[in-house]
Amino acid sequence: MSKTIGMGILGCGDYLRWEKGAIAASKRIAVRALFDPRAERARRYAELLGGEPAESADAVLDDPDVEVVCLFVPPWLRRDLLLKAVEAGKHVIAVKPLGPTVEECGEMVRAAEAADVLCCVQYRRTGNAVLETCKDVFEGGELGRLAIYRQDWMHHYPQWNDWATDPARNGGPFMDAMIHNLNTARYLMGRPVTHCTYFSEDFAHPDLKCNDTELMKADFAGGGTALLFITWAADLAVYSTEGNDREHVEVLYMVTDQGWRLTEEHRSGEQLIVASREGRERLFRPQALPATFYDRFAEAVETGGPLPRDVPDVRAAYEDVKLVRDGEANPGVRMAVDLSLVGQ
Repeated sequence: MSKTIGMGILGCGDYLRWEKGAIAASKRIAVRALFDPRAERARRYAELLGGEPAESADAVLDDPDVEVVCLFVPPWLRRDLLLKAVEAGKHVIAVKPLGPTVEECGEMVRAAEAADVLCCVQYRRTGNAVLETCKDVFEGGELGRLAIYRQDWMHHYPQWNDWATDPARNGGPFMDAMIHNLNTARYLMGRPVTHCTYFSEDFAHPDLKCNDTELMKADFAGGGTALLFITWAADLAVYSTEGNDREHVEVLYMVTDQGWRLTEEHRSGEQLIVASREGRERLFRPQALPATFYDRFAEAVETGGPLPRDVPDVRAAYEDVKLVRDGEANPGVRMAVDLSLVGQ
C-alpha cells in the first residue's frame, strides 16, 4: 500500500492560498507542521489542512515526521532555508523564481544535487492539463514540432508586498511573472535555448525600483523562437491588495513548423486546444492529470522515481533565472546562451 508522506510548509501567505485546495485534496500527503512569521496565518491553515503551527522554521526542518518541505517564501529568503532543508535530507517543493541572483540559485542547485533529494520549483505549468496535452501533441509529431511560442501578459504591478518590484529581492515584471512562460516555452520546445535578446524599459512608473515593461526573444536549437512580453505600464484593475487578485490581459498562441496555429479556447463551456491551418481545424481536449501534483510528488518520493513531468527540477529553474539575469546585463544584444552553473 502506498504510504502517506509527511509535509511541512514554510510560508503561509498568498501562494498557499492558491495551493490549499490541491494540498487538501491530496491522498498521499499529510501536513505535519506549518510556520509563518505571522503566527495567525499558520494557525488558520493548520485548521484547514491539518498539522500543527510551529514556533520556527527550524522546528519544521527538524521534525522527523516531515519528509517534504514546501518553501512558499519570497525568493530572497529561500536560499538559507533550502540549504538547511536538503542538509536535513528533506525533499523540497519551491516556487518560482528560485532565487534573486544566479549565485544564490547556483548554491541551491549544488546543495540539492549533492544531497540526492528531490527538489523542484512550481511554475504556472505545474498541474496544467492544457499545456501537458500540448506537450503530447508536439511530441507526437502529428502537427509538426513547435516553431513559435508567443505570449503577452499585461497587469498592474504587484501591490500586496514590498519586495516583488525590488530587483535585489525579486526582480522586475519578467523575473516576477513572465519567467513562468519562459519555463513553459522551454518545456514545450523540448530543445536547448541557443541565443537570447532582452529588452527592459520604463514607460509609466518612474517611482518603481524596476522597469515596468520587459521582453525576451529566446531562440532554440534547430529553429524555433519564443517571444515573451510583459508590461505593468497599464494601471489595470486591482481587486485586492491582500494578494494576487488583479485584472489580467493575455495573448497566447503557438505555431508549428508545419504551419499549424494552436490556441486555447472555450466553446459551449468546454475547454479546447484549437489547431487551425488553411481554414481547417483540429480540436484537442485537455486530458486531466491522474492525481494532484502533491500525490504525484509523493509517489516520486516513495519510489525514488523522477519528478512529475509538469514540474522542473532545481537546475532547470536555475537556468531560467540565469537567462533573465544575463539578458538584463546585456540589453538589446543577441547573446549566445551559457546555462552552466556559475563557478564551473
